[in-house]
Amino acid sequence: MSAARRGSLAAQLQPRLVLTVAVMAILVVFSTIFTARTILFNQLDHDLDSAMGRQERGMASEPTGGSVPPGIKVPGMPFGTVIAIDPGSGIAYASVVGDGQVDRISDTAVRQLLDVAADGAKHNLELDSLGQYRVQARTSSIGLVTVGLPTGEIDKNIGRVTIFASGVALLATIITALITREVLSRATRPLVALTNTADEVSALALDRGLVAVPRVPASTLPESNEVTRLSAAFNQMLVNVENAFASREASETKLRRFVADASHELRNPLAAIRGYAELAQRHPEQDDAQFAMGRIESESERMSKLVNDLLLLARLDSDSQIEPTRVDAVEVVVNAVSDAQAASRDHRWLLDVPNSEMPVLADPNQLHQVMVNLLSNARTHTPAGTSVHASVHAEGDRVLIEVADDGPGISEAALPHVFERFARADSTRAHSAAQSTGLGLAIVRAIVESWGGEAEVQSKPGLTTFRIAIPMAPPPGPQLNS
Repeated sequence: MSAARRGSLAAQLQPRLVLTVAVMAILVVFSTIFTARTILFNQLDHDLDSAMGRQERGMASEPTGGSVPPGIKVPGMPFGTVIAIDPGSGIAYASVVGDGQVDRISDTAVRQLLDVAADGAKHNLELDSLGQYRVQARTSSIGLVTVGLPTGEIDKNIGRVTIFASGVALLATIITALITREVLSRATRPLVALTNTADEVSALALDRGLVAVPRVPASTLPESNEVTRLSAAFNQMLVNVENAFASREASETKLRRFVADASHELRNPLAAIRGYAELAQRHPEQDDAQFAMGRIESESERMSKLVNDLLLLARLDSDSQIEPTRVDAVEVVVNAVSDAQAASRDHRWLLDVPNSEMPVLADPNQLHQVMVNLLSNARTHTPAGTSVHASVHAEGDRVLIEVADDGPGISEAALPHVFERFARADSTRAHSAAQSTGLGLAIVRAIVESWGGEAEVQSKPGLTTFRIAIPMAPPPGPQLNS
């Protein structure tokens, strides 16, 4: 047996179980032998009492003289019954019931029988040439009388019982050893698999990269079994660990991409500012200097907007979110559409809002920014003459705000990435010279999700719809009169 096998749980449990069964089997053997011996000797004592009674009855009807003790020839005396009498005349005699006759016994055996105390108790005695006997002595009218019955058959039967019980106990111990070995092996197989899986996991490089975590093989034991439940819980833990690693890898990948994109977006205006600054320094008195200063101002504003958007996203990613309050979504949407209409006369702006309030749980300034970003996205990425339709309506316990346009739509390749940071519209929707930071829609999703809402987009040629769902505000509580 290997060292691992010797130290296993099954290897430690099996000897204890087998030893317990062996001890119990030995106790059963001794109990069986003791019980059988007690029963057989009780029966023999009963037969001895019966033989003593027959001898007394026969002694009353037979003469006391002769070489055969009176009463030994009484019908019903068992085979091997021995009777010895000492009448007190100095002549003692005894006989034993043989096979159809009465035989004499040796003088030594006679003396052994007459030496038994006449106390009425049963005694075990080894008689000369006759073997083991159960004897009882008493004092009668003719003298000392001792009657005995052989115990040879009892000894043989007890020996048979001992051999049989010992064999059964040994067989039970061997079968227990074989069965417990198989049962424990099957029962601990999932534990062995769990241990092996844990060893594999501990050997994995978990510090970086996407890691494929192994699983514990499915157990054939019932689902309510403790080992099965442990394996299932361990597998679920491994699933959570693997998901955590996947989330970490995705987060790190997104962070690296975000840093790279942010660096790229900041490098462009910085390079432009540096170039125009050098131009202005070389020709401070010429018109080129004024043009350069105007471009520096424009790029500075663009960079400031980019930095502000990045800071907003960083705040939204942190745990310090603004507590949402009760806001009328209709009012915010109407104001945002009015601002967009004033800023862009070459688009057709449409509104579909209810006449009553539509309260939501949000921050008014952030909700306004969400609408500005959605409307600006439609204005920037659709050609002149495009109709932009903004609507507000309730759906269950949420308020849906939609901004739809009948522009060329978003390609299938770009559609899954429109809410990602620094996402760029494809050429089909690039219809404005205004430069976009690529963060507007990412800000929309981050703000809406911070309120427990959702943001989604559907697009096909001729119809692109951005939809945000915000939890509806509960009705205000009763007002108390002062």
